[in-house]
Amino acid sequence: MTKVEFHFDFGSPNAYLSHLVLPEIEKRTGVDFEYVPILLAGIFKFTNNRSPAESMAGIKNKPEYERLEMERFIRRHGITRFSDVAA
Repeated sequence: MTKVEFHFDFGSPNAYLSHLVLPEIEKRTGVDFEYVPILLAGIFKFTNNRSPAESMAGIKNKPEYERLEMERFIRRHGITRFSDVAA
């Protein structure tokens, strides 16, 4: 069985949503995901990088488009147990 590392940040809504669809991917492909917790903010700091929220701040319609993409993902995968309290 092929193993794939799934690096996730506990505070990331996208990581959570991805986690919800991983069982179906495992079932369909036979891949086994190994969960590896990370602190994304620490990685950005260590690599002298900035988060997308910071680097793309002020880009017109960016937050709205990200929201739309999240809604599409949720709808496509039939996710019902998610609430974005930050929205």
